[in-house]
Amino acid sequence: MSRFRFLLVLCSIALVACLVACASARRTGIMVAQWDPPPKSAESTQKVMIAWESESSLTGSMTFTLGPGGQRYVGQYLLLEKTVSHMATQPFYDAWDSASFRDWGAGGIDPWFEPGWGVSVWVDHYDGRVVSTLQGSRGGSARCHFTLKQTNLGIEGGGTGQCQVSDGGLLDVTF
Repeated sequence: MSRFRFLLVLCSIALVACLVACASARRTGIMVAQWDPPPKSAESTQKVMIAWESESSLTGSMTFTLGPGGQRYVGQYLLLEKTVSHMATQPFYDAWDSASFRDWGAGGIDPWFEPGWGVSVWVDHYDGRVVSTLQGSRGGSARCHFTLKQTNLGIEGGGTGQCQVSDGGLLDVTF
């Protein structure tokens, strides 16, 4: 009887260890995007794959390349929640507030960001969504926002979104 209990305890410990390892394992995936290049570009609309890798339930990295032999964009993403610290959100907020994104939108009004918001209003506006900032290999930049199908599942649960590229291109994303 004690040998049976010993094996039961040993199996229980192994099961718990496996569950912890699986829960903390990095996840990876692919998002599919339709890239509309800027009007001045000779490129045509094309499909782009955005690769992502989670670092935690709230953070991770993503990358994509635009056009054949084109610029490669690499950056971080963050699932915004009201409980996320301002220290975690500040780098994303600062990037979205940068001059490279100021003139986007109709009449110079940026529909994605209002500089007067401040980081608290920005987090409230995008609460439950994923935001991302990426730097290009040739000096460009991009920012993305994604609406998740199920916030508790993160990016892995799927959703839709958009990415704006500093040259005026736009990606419509489904995952």
